[in-house]
Amino acid sequence: MSPRVIISPSIMCVNPWDYPAHVEAFKQAGVDMIHFDVMDGHFVPNVMLGTRDYAALKSITDIPLDLHLMCEEPERIMAYFPISAGDWVSFHPETSRCPYRTLSHIQSLGCKAGIALSPGTSVEIIREFKSVIDFILVMAVEPGFAGQKMVPDHLDKLRAIRKIIEEHKLDVEILVDGNTSAANSRAMLEAGATGFVAGTSSMLKNGPESFITNYNLYLKEIVDPAQ
Repeated sequence: MSPRVIISPSIMCVNPWDYPAHVEAFKQAGVDMIHFDVMDGHFVPNVMLGTRDYAALKSITDIPLDLHLMCEEPERIMAYFPISAGDWVSFHPETSRCPYRTLSHIQSLGCKAGIALSPGTSVEIIREFKSVIDFILVMAVEPGFAGQKMVPDHLDKLRAIRKIIEEHKLDVEILVDGNTSAANSRAMLEAGATGFVAGTSSMLKNGPESFITNYNLYLKEIVDPAQ
């Protein structure tokens, strides 16, 4: 049986005027959630997406949103976003004054709580939060911009994360964000990943009309490449 793969297309890679068409394509394809990046221009050298964008998506879809907070003091910024039960929320633990409490708060809202690991963040930090995380978002690129190449040691990092999860018998998903092309994702899946943020390197190219075709082809290529 082919493994189940979680897919979260990144709305950052979509033109705002195409949100409704893309969301309808996401729904028809059956994606698990929609990835939503928040960047503050301090933790990362970019500024994206805002509270109005988040509210707009909430108003047109029931698909869970996957809120990735790339900002200082995520516990404060998170309060501005209308998250709801079923959403996924992750942040970089080094940016928070109280990461353990923030993860617990996210779970208390009925959401999945996750830590995001930049390329330079040690996997050992997972052990500190193992009782309050539902997923790990592993950055295959430096956070901030789409279209970057995968960092050289990324696959080794995934294997190390998988080892920690198995050691502690954790029920935790491993999602990868950054350069998740079909070829890269296949290798990441073998290294321990269980899901991917999809962007311009995989599904979000050539507009909403092509998304379902790209989605089905992507899954086929990473799960059953020989068929």
